Amino acid sequence: MVVRLGNTEHAANPLRPTQRGVIEIVCGCMFAGKTETLLDRVCTFAPEHVQVFKHAVDIRYHPSRVVSHRRRSHAAVAVTDTADIHARIEADTKFVAIDEGHFFGPGFIELCNELADRGVSLLITALDPDSWARPIPAVEALKIAADVVTLKSATCAQCDQQATCTQRLIPFEDTLVGGSDAFEPRCVQCWTPPPESGQTIRPASNTGPCVQQSS
Repeated sequence: MVVRLGNTEHAANPLRPTQRGVIEIVCGCMFAGKTETLLDRVCTFAPEHVQVFKHAVDIRYHPSRVVSHRRRSHAAVAVTDTADIHARIEADTKFVAIDEGHFFGPGFIELCNELADRGVSLLITALDPDSWARPIPAVEALKIAADVVTLKSATCAQCDQQATCTQRLIPFEDTLVGGSDAFEPRCVQCWTPPPESGQTIRPASNTGPCVQQSS
């Protein structure tokens, strides 16, 4: 489902030399195909006008490539914060793709708006909601700032119904990059709160690795 949001605060200014770029966020639970959407969009632009970024914490498949659970991939720059992205934006860039946007902190929305004002369009993927089924504040703020919000879902690993939740199967230890032993997609009815220390939840199905940050 795609929800288009009018961003009146950043309406076109006739005095600007370039048209404002579009900010799109693709969000949803794990295994919903968010990175697949990012890779599809990247392929529609000339390579010399595209930059792809990923957070350095995500080393699941490759340290310097964005890789989907289906093993599609694209070269990316691994960064640790918003300032790192800002410093690496090139003059000829027309489209910026950022994977795992929920990991980026202060200044991220300001950066997105700054790039859009320069005529650069952006696509950002982000987890939504977290493993406690709570909204992630940074992602909620991104939704408000975005011109287009794309909501994606997966298939529940327990009952095959629509999954909108990410199930954590073993206890959290701060920020964790894990696999199908740690996460799976669940529908609202099958989802349960993450386990506490020493507990486990029903075994994961073979859905592939994913990443989750505790909060």
